[in-house]
Amino acid sequence: MVLPTYADTVLSLTSEESEATCDEDVDVNVIDKGSPRIDFTKRLPAELRTLVFCWLDFRSILICRRVCQGWKDAAEMSTVWRHQFRLRRRWAVKPDTPSDIDWRMMFKTRYLLDRRWDHGECVYAYNLDGHEESVYCVQFDDEKIITGSRDRSIRVWDTTTGKQILALNATSSALEDNPIAHSGSVLCLQYDDKLMLTGSSDETVIIWELPAYRAVRQLHDHKGGILDLSFNDRYIATCSKDGMLIIRDRREEGFPLRHIVVACNGSVNSVHIRRSFIATAGVDGIVKVWNADSGKLLMSLHGHSRGLACVTLSTDARTIISGGNDNTIRVWDTKKQNCLFEFAGHESLVRTLHVFGRKVLSGSYDQTLKVWDLDYRKKVLDLQKYHGNWIFSAKMDSKRIVSTSFGAKPVVLDFTRELDQDYVRYISM
Repeated sequence: MVLPTYADTVLSLTSEESEATCDEDVDVNVIDKGSPRIDFTKRLPAELRTLVFCWLDFRSILICRRVCQGWKDAAEMSTVWRHQFRLRRRWAVKPDTPSDIDWRMMFKTRYLLDRRWDHGECVYAYNLDGHEESVYCVQFDDEKIITGSRDRSIRVWDTTTGKQILALNATSSALEDNPIAHSGSVLCLQYDDKLMLTGSSDETVIIWELPAYRAVRQLHDHKGGILDLSFNDRYIATCSKDGMLIIRDRREEGFPLRHIVVACNGSVNSVHIRRSFIATAGVDGIVKVWNADSGKLLMSLHGHSRGLACVTLSTDARTIISGGNDNTIRVWDTKKQNCLFEFAGHESLVRTLHVFGRKVLSGSYDQTLKVWDLDYRKKVLDLQKYHGNWIFSAKMDSKRIVSTSFGAKPVVLDFTRELDQDYVRYISM
């Protein structure tokens, strides 16, 4: 489905704009009533002239384009727009961005993308068709989307086309030479450039080598379904219905066991690791933070009135965000060990949370997705019409949201459709 297109008119370079009103070869022009107009910038050295335009705000630069041909040429210089792009604190490009890229078009593309997020408009929504039952977990990047399902399969999709690339399950041809597979629902997953881990209701975790998608080991650490897992370049953390948090060392061959911790008197529903901090959330409604090196409890954060379903740490590990059955999202300070504020707005259990930059994406059993701003402490986007059942997992980047639910078809919300993909491809996540 394609939503009504938001009028992408800002930074438009069409004939609707006024063309040059003065000649580049003269310094003084006459407009209404004989008033002289002098282009003082022509008398400046070229480098200084460029610097003047660099330090204007971008709306003023657009106005300057309409003054005369000389100002139009200066205002369209790639150097000017590169400076404008870099002034935006949250904007970045990928390392492989060409040095000679048109920065005016790069600025325009990113600006329009941000405006679409602000208004929740110009979204192209489509489904990933392939799973046979509920889809519990998802992760994606610019090239691929990986999902896990109650149908016991892990599926890999092309992010751009939405087409299925690979299916990993007990009967998959990819597993013929190495028949390690889950015998239960795939409840959680995570991957990086080298590894993928999947956890299942069959009480096991499978470690896969990427990019070959070769299952190399199956872990039997828990005595209950694996509800969540998380890893970084140092540790692997898993949690389960058995109430245990188990920490393994990723740096050593065989991923040796480091710590077994009783994290909750009941199910531990969520775990997330950043640096040496591991946050857990369980049915007791308490957010707990553990030291990955020692396995010791660092803090317990009380405030939720009911059991928790999800927890995540910010990139710098200074903030924890948690959600659960009291329908609220709480934001915690790890240094002061207190609740900074809470987000309210969901009408049922908050099932999933994902932090991207200073934004938080939440998905709920109320069938809605919401985006919250940690700096402004408010909801900035409310997406209500894309799911008809409980939402289980959702992830976001600067370009799209991918979410899964009780239904068999994950939903992709693409905010980049109809933007120039030659520039979208270089926008950093």
